[in-house]
Amino acid sequence: MRSMRRLLPALIAIVAVPLTACGTTDDAVSGDATTSGEKITVTDAGGSAVTIDGPAKRVVTLEWAQTEDVIALGVTPVGIADIKGFQVWDTAVDVPGDPVDVGLRAEPSIDSVADADPDLILGVEESIPADALAQMEKIAPVVLLKAADATAPLDRVRENFETTATLLGKQDAAAKVLDGLDDSIAGAKQQIAAASPAPYTFAYVYAEGSQVSFRMHADRSIPGAVAKELGLTNAFTGAGDDAWGLESYDLEALTKLPADTRFLYWADPKSDPVQDVLATNPLWSSLPFVQAGAIEEFGGGIWMYGGPKAMQQLVDAYVAVFAG
Repeated sequence: MRSMRRLLPALIAIVAVPLTACGTTDDAVSGDATTSGEKITVTDAGGSAVTIDGPAKRVVTLEWAQTEDVIALGVTPVGIADIKGFQVWDTAVDVPGDPVDVGLRAEPSIDSVADADPDLILGVEESIPADALAQMEKIAPVVLLKAADATAPLDRVRENFETTATLLGKQDAAAKVLDGLDDSIAGAKQQIAAASPAPYTFAYVYAEGSQVSFRMHADRSIPGAVAKELGLTNAFTGAGDDAWGLESYDLEALTKLPADTRFLYWADPKSDPVQDVLATNPLWSSLPFVQAGAIEEFGGGIWMYGGPKAMQQLVDAYVAVFAG
């Protein structure tokens, strides 16, 4: 099993995203972050080189994973997209200081970003509408990373973290975080193996009126890949989509799951569709794992699509459920 902490040849050669242009091949390492004197250059998700004048000090983060990573590396963002939402959904780090709220993820306010006076704007491909990108680039250098890759979900988490560390000049801090996560995974694998747990599945549950849907997380999702690293068996055998490793199920589709499944679910902290809607549904009540009481709300406060700090929380949560 490949470790979460697969060191690259050098800390200054950090993969940002797989590229399909610039003369790369399937086996080539692309998106390298390099330093030359005081300048730092990385390749973003679109294959463009972005250069900044030395480690960034004043960073605006437009996506929660990047907000988490920047804070985890010891830098306080001067602007954050949807601060209130971040503080609810991602408790891996605390937001220090008094950063500017720059609007919604994927719909940031150009004026608010400018007010934050950043020297770097950091997010993912979907963070800035295409018609606003040129205006953002007039404010500060913009680095947009690839948010997810279901072919190598944990590599994407790590590589984005290391790229962020290079932009901030925090490679040593990043190495410590990732080494700590690897140590935690190694210990958790032993605990879970000793417990011999039943197969599990993990779903985000949400309701639209009386209709409840389940966003199933395959092994190719970030939380599914963490579980697989720990030796857990996913009862959901679908591949999910090619970015996030997710697939939508309705209630009827849950009958496909094995009878001995342990059903873990994640929901909006403001509501619990399992308790509020499904409790009186006869089909839900007839499912073997429901009848066995093998259902559990899981992962509150953990951003399942976050960085290494959130993954550390997730490892601990799996241990608590399956080996606690």
